[in-house]
Amino acid sequence: MKRLVLLVCCILLVSAPALAQVPGVSVGFGVHGNVTNFKLGPENPTNFSITNPRVSLQDVYGLGLGGGIHLDIDIPILSFRVSGDYISISPDDAKLKTIAQRLLPGLNIAIEGGKIEMWSGNVNAKLVILPIPVVHPYVTGGVGLAKLNFETATVLVNGAKLPVPGGDYAKFLALDSKTLTTANVGAGVDLALGGLALFGELKLNWIFTDPKTSSQVPVGTVGITF
Repeated sequence: MKRLVLLVCCILLVSAPALAQVPGVSVGFGVHGNVTNFKLGPENPTNFSITNPRVSLQDVYGLGLGGGIHLDIDIPILSFRVSGDYISISPDDAKLKTIAQRLLPGLNIAIEGGKIEMWSGNVNAKLVILPIPVVHPYVTGGVGLAKLNFETATVLVNGAKLPVPGGDYAKFLALDSKTLTTANVGAGVDLALGGLALFGELKLNWIFTDPKTSSQVPVGTVGITF
């Protein structure tokens, strides 16, 4: 997935000068930062035990931070944004320890590992809904792909891994890494300042994890386009 995102970005950067020569079309390149809060987990997150301590991600993770690059292709009325992003999110120690205490109350419990990385590529349409000078509110929606890498979070009791039946150790969120389809909708505003634009937007991003469920990831983004 990382190679795909980089390849798409490279192709767009190479083709950008040619697109900019098309009458009525303008092209801008920029960078942005992201903050997100995952909402993803098993269908029944409350059904866990020492041997199966699986919980929903929002119960144990705080905010995720990251950033990326984007290419804006503006045509009359409608615009398109192609973006590549990386977001990293780590467990919140306090949240994890609260859940761990439900499994092993009264013990000195710590958590090791558990980071989640998300590489993604998206194509979004943008429609300005109020084309006034300088301030350009817009709505947006699009589709993409996301590669989720899950690092297993291991339970430590008095500094040692906690063994469970079967020769393994007690773990949280031992999920397989996977590449999944995504879809998003949102709204934002561009501030046109001469030859550049500042923007901020908020999107709801669905990561389709299973035929029976999907995951909602609110993503806040701020950036600059040249």
